[in-house]
Amino acid sequence: MLDYLKKVHPEFVRYDPVIGAEMSSVPIEFIKKHYNCLEGLRELLKRGPRDRLEGLTIAFVGELCDHGDLHEDDLGITGSILLKMHHERSDIDLIVYGRREFWKAVEILGELGYLGVRSREQALRDMLRRYPIASSDASNLVDRIRCRGVYRGVKFSIHGVRKSEEISEKYFDKIYRRIGLARAILEVDDASDSCFNPAIYRVHGSAEIGGREYHVEQLMCYDLTFSAMFERGDRIEAYGKLESVVDRVHGKRFYSLLIGSVEAAGKEYVRLI
Repeated sequence: MLDYLKKVHPEFVRYDPVIGAEMSSVPIEFIKKHYNCLEGLRELLKRGPRDRLEGLTIAFVGELCDHGDLHEDDLGITGSILLKMHHERSDIDLIVYGRREFWKAVEILGELGYLGVRSREQALRDMLRRYPIASSDASNLVDRIRCRGVYRGVKFSIHGVRKSEEISEKYFDKIYRRIGLARAILEVDDASDSCFNPAIYRVHGSAEIGGREYHVEQLMCYDLTFSAMFERGDRIEAYGKLESVVDRVHGKRFYSLLIGSVEAAGKEYVRLI
């Protein structure tokens, strides 16, 4: 993707000093419209459905709010429905604003029996195609999926977004630098921020590169497969990009394992042990 952009739109590729690597980035002067997820859902609820999928989306939101202390303002719509590009086979992609609200939504959806994949066999095939893991490991991961489900025959996904008061970090507060690709054995200490993108797990454990051991304190997953998947006390094995992180605000350095990097594509994985 980066090579293609360099050929057709080189201005869309830049070196990011925070992660120390090139990445795709759209200059602000190219942005013509911002689609607001919260306003998109409000508009849909106000005007009513124009097709079956929009009708199911309204019913889904209503059912989610009726079975707990969630409100319509805690939710938004994204994906093709927000862009008004959906068709009869499109999914419902919901935004949940706030950490507490996201985990409450997971609880409600679990109680209603909507979480999980439509076809377990297909989900297993997808896992095995994407990650170099055994069938038993893939099965364990499929059983942990909490961000996807099926509502009245339509697939849906939920995505957590921080409320403004939950944003405690500014760009450049932390600087990330690559050490190398590594396998790590980790135990999850805190999974509360795993509902956001990237999913962040506070962990303890170690990784080794070139005979040196690194004490890993964070597992950061840009791969949405692993969002909200693991719990406190879980022991996992992961292979990804080991990074040194300098926390400029608190004056400390720690090590983080990244899942979802260009360097480890096709080789990275996370599995329960």
